[in-house]
Amino acid sequence: MGIVERRERLKKQVRQDIIKTAREIAKEEGWQAVSIRKIADVIEYSPPILYEYFDSKDKLLEVIRSGGFATLKDEFDRIKNLYRNPEKQLVEVAQSTWNFSVEQPEVFQLMFNLEGAYCQSKQVYGQEMSIRGNAVWEMIAALRPKAADMVSKTYYEWWCLTYGFISITMITQPRLEVAKAEPIYMEGVRRFIRSVM
Repeated sequence: MGIVERRERLKKQVRQDIIKTAREIAKEEGWQAVSIRKIADVIEYSPPILYEYFDSKDKLLEVIRSGGFATLKDEFDRIKNLYRNPEKQLVEVAQSTWNFSVEQPEVFQLMFNLEGAYCQSKQVYGQEMSIRGNAVWEMIAALRPKAADMVSKTYYEWWCLTYGFISITMITQPRLEVAKAEPIYMEGVRRFIRSVM
């Protein structure tokens, strides 16, 4: 391996370490505790070195937030390709969204500005809710083939139900109690899907 390749690999590793450390701090202490200086102390680099990778804490948070939405998008695409029945697809999408929020609560918090996590950009919501190439929108369209004009409205309602329910649960329930809300969430999802069909 040449010097250039080794340098690129090191840069990639440092970038991943910065992201991983920010998430670990957030998971343990909350997003308000995350700072470039604190991350630098943990990974034993000077803050100016970290600024070579991320111009600011906001830029770092945007990368983590975008990564969370990309992870879910990839999962939704996988579900769409795995199952043919749109009802089954939507149930699986809801379950995978729940699982993501439980397994990576700090990323979910950042995605929706919860628990002291705050990203200034609202553009990401517009991008994520866009119907162009959106697997969930396509699932809903398949569920309501005779109501094309209602698909976007139903998709918006889906967003409110799934992300709203999880967000409110995360904010109002102690961490250990969140798991108990899963059956209520999934029943609400199934009821919603039945009402659309």
